[in-house]
Amino acid sequence: MSAGGLVRRGGGEEGDRLPVVLIHGALRSRAGLWPTAWYLRRFGLDARPFGYDTRGATLAEHGASLERFVEAWQAERPFRRIGILTHSMGGLVARAYLARPSAVAQCDEQRLVMLAPPNQGAWLAAKMRGFRPFHWLYGAAAEELQPERASRLPPPPPSARVLILAGGALRGDVGLLSRIPGNNDGLVRLAETALPGIEPVLVGGSHSVLQWRREVLKRAIDFLAQVGEAAAG
Repeated sequence: MSAGGLVRRGGGEEGDRLPVVLIHGALRSRAGLWPTAWYLRRFGLDARPFGYDTRGATLAEHGASLERFVEAWQAERPFRRIGILTHSMGGLVARAYLARPSAVAQCDEQRLVMLAPPNQGAWLAAKMRGFRPFHWLYGAAAEELQPERASRLPPPPPSARVLILAGGALRGDVGLLSRIPGNNDGLVRLAETALPGIEPVLVGGSHSVLQWRREVLKRAIDFLAQVGEAAAG
């Protein structure tokens, strides 16, 4: 079923609209997700961008901050089901949040859509680890994007349903940036987006614009609006 068929444009009453947290990537801000939030709201989702300091804090601190963000939202209107739409490093922030037992207790079900997430860290970050300008630019994120750091994050809990949408080349094994081995979206390798038991869906294209592509967002909306075990995948 299409996005327009799953949820009414404009939504219903505020309390009936699925809350969806939008989480940006490294060196981005919540302002860059306002167009994405606007688009999701057209389909009846209560989408709100979450901002975090990618340069100045750890994933654990970002996860705690996101928990407080959700808690404040629930104080406005109670809900027991939440959607999460992430781009790039935002996927690691969502996983850090879901690793917190108190955060998981906030809702009975989480539906998580990850766009180009470096779930296994980033080969490019590892390659540039000793390059000082990389650390100056990315700050704390330079370490948080390392493969060994990402490997310490647990997989999403059983209460979470997960969809991974990945960029890259739609044909062949060579990605958008030839210096990165294997298929990649210019920053993250296709293989790096996977989670145990969850393979990415290749939608193709560049890493930096996935969160604004209408066809990608429609797939995300379809997934977010579903309910229950049978809808997962």
